[in-house]
Formats: sequence, structure tokens, C-alpha cells
Amino acid sequence: MAAAYKGRESLTQSETARLSTFLSECLLVGTLKGFYYFEVYLRGREELLLQVYNDIKPPSNSVGHNTQPNSITLAKSRPTNILSTRTLRSLKTSSSKKAPPPLSPIDTELEKDESRATFLIAGYPRYKCPYVWLRSNHKRLIQNNNDQKVEANDPLKLSTISSWRTDDIRLWDIMAEIVTLTLSPSPVNPFRINHAYYDTLPLEECVIATGAMMDFLQRVYMKDTPYTESGNISSHLYGQ
Repeated sequence: MAAAYKGRESLTQSETARLSTFLSECLLVGTLKGFYYFEVYLRGREELLLQVYNDIKPPSNSVGHNTQPNSITLAKSRPTNILSTRTLRSLKTSSSKKAPPPLSPIDTELEKDESRATFLIAGYPRYKCPYVWLRSNHKRLIQNNNDQKVEANDPLKLSTISSWRTDDIRLWDIMAEIVTLTLSPSPVNPFRINHAYYDTLPLEECVIATGAMMDFLQRVYMKDTPYTESGNISSHLYGQ
């Protein structure tokens, strides 16, 4: 029994340490500007808003992924320009009664904005791992096969979130999964940079913003992922 208790205590300490690292990554990413496909905003120490632009199409060399429909799909009776059909087939929500809700209410202004799909990424200590919730037009976008609407506070089922407790999943892995699921076709590099943004900044501000972005891209580049293998991240880092 003592050994089992030590094992649980060790696991709790490990989860706490990993969640602390995740929150540090939120602080790092939440200060960045100049992404091509999305914007990020810090909302407190434990929450990060990821807003994916709906009107931006990835380049023609982007790689799409075929997916099979699951139990959560878009209502066929009404179209939407918020998420692609492929995305809605890929995104699932947790319908369990024990599904953890977000600790902040839905922002009505976010719900009204149809130019972006907004996701809440949060690492609440009480849950001991990150979760992601769709925060804009949720009830209109996703519903069950039996036409019962999914609760707005149900977290999304993402492979990165499911693997977070056992694998080396970083915040940018979660972000990449969300972006590649949301855009159709999926971008080869979800962290593509909007160079025009930096051209609008004063020199000193541009230097600081560029340095912060380079630091982030180096962290992403160190992970063995499809979007780093493609060379798109390295081209931003080394000007190739």
C-alpha cells in the first residue's frame, strides 16, 4: 500500500510539474503576434484564446487529410463558413457527464464574430491536464447524430490532449492540431509567418517581436513533427 501511495504521489508531482511547464508555454505564446493563420491572446494565467481565421486559404501545396465521419457532425440542414466539413468530422466533444467544464463563461462578443473560429486552451490545476473548448458558434457547428445539441462547455477530443499524460506534448502541438483540423486544405506549416505584419512595426518594436518569434520557432523546430520536417519552420529561422 505504501508503494502504491508513493506511486500516486509521484504521478501527481509529475502532472503538476508538466502543467506548470504548459502554463509557462501559454505565457510565452500568448505574447506573440504575426502568425498567418491565427491570433493568440492570453486570458489570465491559465487560459489562452486561439482564433483561427476562416477566410484564409492555405497554399495549394498544403496537405489535406481524409477522415471518416464520427458521432459528432454538423447539422446538414444549414451551411456554415466557420469550420470545414472535414474539420467537423474530425472534431469530437466529450459527451460524458464528467466532462470538465471551462472555468470562465462564454464571451458573447466571441460568439458574434464569424470571421474566426475561437478555441479556449486552458490548463487548470484542478484538472491536472490541458483541455480545449470551442468558444464561437459552438451550438450551431457541432451536434450529435440524434440531433441533440452538444453542450457548449464540453471539451473537444483531440489526439494531443488524449496523449498529453503519456507523451511529450507541448502547447504548440495542440495548436498545430487545431489549426490543421480547422483549415481546409490543412496547411503544411500551421505556424506560417505573416511577414507583412512586421513591416508595419516601428524598428525597435519589430526587433523585439522578431526575436520573440524566432525563439518560439526554434522551440517548435526542435520537436520531431511533420511541419518541422517539411522545412517550412527552418526557412523562417534561417531565411532559406
